[in-house]
Amino acid sequence: MSNTKIRLALYSLLSIVTLIVFYIYTPAINIHSREFRFLILLITLLVIAIEISLDRQYFFKKKKKYTALIIPIIAIIVIGIGNLFNSVLFRANDYADLIQVEEKDFENDFPAMNESSIPMMDRDTAQRLGDRRIGSINELVSQFVPSETYTQINIDNDPYRVTPLRYASLVRWFSNRKEGIPIYLKVDMVSGAVEVEDLKENIKYSDSELLNRNVKRHLRFNYPTRIFEDPSFEVDEDGHPFYVATTYKNKFWFTQLEPNGLIVVDAVTGETQEYDLENMPTWVDRVYSADLILQQLNYKGKYSDGFFNAQFGKRGVTQTTDGYNYIPMDNDIYLYTGVTSINSDASNIGFYLVNMRTKESEFYPVTSADEFSAMESAEGSLQQMRFKSTFPLLISLNKRPYYISSLKDDSGLVRSYALVDAQNYQKVITSDTVDGLIAQLNGRSTAEGEETEIEEVDDENLTKITGQVENISQAVVSGNTIYYFMIDGSIYKADITLHDNLPFVEPGNEVEGEVNENNEFRTIILD
Repeated sequence: MSNTKIRLALYSLLSIVTLIVFYIYTPAINIHSREFRFLILLITLLVIAIEISLDRQYFFKKKKKYTALIIPIIAIIVIGIGNLFNSVLFRANDYADLIQVEEKDFENDFPAMNESSIPMMDRDTAQRLGDRRIGSINELVSQFVPSETYTQINIDNDPYRVTPLRYASLVRWFSNRKEGIPIYLKVDMVSGAVEVEDLKENIKYSDSELLNRNVKRHLRFNYPTRIFEDPSFEVDEDGHPFYVATTYKNKFWFTQLEPNGLIVVDAVTGETQEYDLENMPTWVDRVYSADLILQQLNYKGKYSDGFFNAQFGKRGVTQTTDGYNYIPMDNDIYLYTGVTSINSDASNIGFYLVNMRTKESEFYPVTSADEFSAMESAEGSLQQMRFKSTFPLLISLNKRPYYISSLKDDSGLVRSYALVDAQNYQKVITSDTVDGLIAQLNGRSTAEGEETEIEEVDDENLTKITGQVENISQAVVSGNTIYYFMIDGSIYKADITLHDNLPFVEPGNEVEGEVNENNEFRTIILD
């Protein structure tokens, strides 16, 4: 076979493989796309390999051809060198300025959250609830399963996680793709209720489609040069399903992608609409990804005083904690994360709040325990139950910062809730309901659904006692730990919130304090 026929066959095969790779991975046809540059480099190397294999004996006689072939490689090397000079090594301050943060006062400026709309269901719990709900619908469970999306959004300022269904298998896709996906799930992040949203017209474009109706592939064919990541599933205020893809451009040379707009895809019809960041629909909640926000917050904390200070001096260098959560406020979704020193000393120096729609960022300088210390404290308050705490939310109650989290059993079900004082994380309140937490914090107890004010005790009704502990035990009452002391033959009670050392009291210890007429300690002094 002649070289011409071999060359034709090899290039035909290379073209087919390239088209298949492009169809599967759908990179943007844009030199600013890292995936596209990699594809160009790979194709160039394969072309050179083909030519060298066919021109072995003529290699030195065809230098011009090979010079032309290595031009893409030279271009990519130039881009790489340019990226080096546009890296944090040379532009540390520019990277630190990618996100603008306004410092505010927690007591006066931190947004108060409606206590009845605190989202206590994390993504894992929402997924378990959604899977269980679909399992109870016989006509759907054999054909569809919930997607793992579970995007947190606001609908009429109420927090939900929404996810479409996906085809259960390749066979189910063949059987149902013509009709599409008939429902999506909406999980109430406050109550845990799962709503099955029946659609008048089925979802035809989704991330579980295998061919042209795959939403990312559909976007790529309509916008071949736009750089975007995986679209997120959202619904508008009327419950209509959409996919939202944030578009990006490089900020420095060919480095550091920054959002510059978004494309909205109607999940039913496939119609698309492109928007800039100033004119996007009001129902869109998520434009900036959590990963991008955290990256830029860490740039600011690390490089505000230059690259070499970040590496050597480390004066004033901070970083976000290893976790984050979402807070719904003002009909938007805010990312919350703590700020700690570079030494990771289990304490926070403040908190960030970032609007995921606009990237407006606020910093609240509040010295507190970090989230993981609060989680351990919450778990320890019900140690005998061996519950695991979810990553907490930060909320403001009585103008003080508190961590609030769910406590889950080994099966992943929420069994209790914990409220931890962020500035004194040993103070923990637990309850079976969020309302119970708030009631205890405000000095109320709840019984059988009714709230009863705890009477304030006047100083003249208090009795001073001093004695040696003869016996001690504890019990959880309305979600709060109560310690029972026997002193001089009488029984006394003390709430865990009175003293941090109550868990360490043993028989023989001396106790001093003031008790009311019901033998309840109002103040206590421990040796």
